[in-house]
Amino acid sequence: MGLRDDLQADLSDAFDDDLSDAVTAFTGTRTTASDTDTGIDDWMNPPSMPSSSTLTYTGRGVFADYSAYELESDIINVTDVKLICLTNEITNEPIADDKINGYSVVRVDKDPAEAAYEIQLRQV
Repeated sequence: MGLRDDLQADLSDAFDDDLSDAVTAFTGTRTTASDTDTGIDDWMNPPSMPSSSTLTYTGRGVFADYSAYELESDIINVTDVKLICLTNEITNEPIADDKINGYSVVRVDKDPAEAAYEIQLRQV
């Protein structure tokens, strides 16, 4: 096992035991628009309407407030929430503008070992 695997196994155990009261399951969604227009505009082939698809993913993690030190940044609002989750326990990589449990994803960072995500969330 490598360092990342060891770290994820230890954190997963902590999520199951020591942090179980703080760990919350979450669902994320990403809506993408796609245009299936054929480019032919006539009465037999009216232009198509843009369609959208939704990708849903799940995981579990700890929702936390930002510290006073972190709030001194111009990027983090006082009402923003931090979500810390393991990369191996989330079914898809989150990106900006995804929705997670009623919040909008602002920023996604990985730790140097790529074992966990720190996701900045903002009220929608």
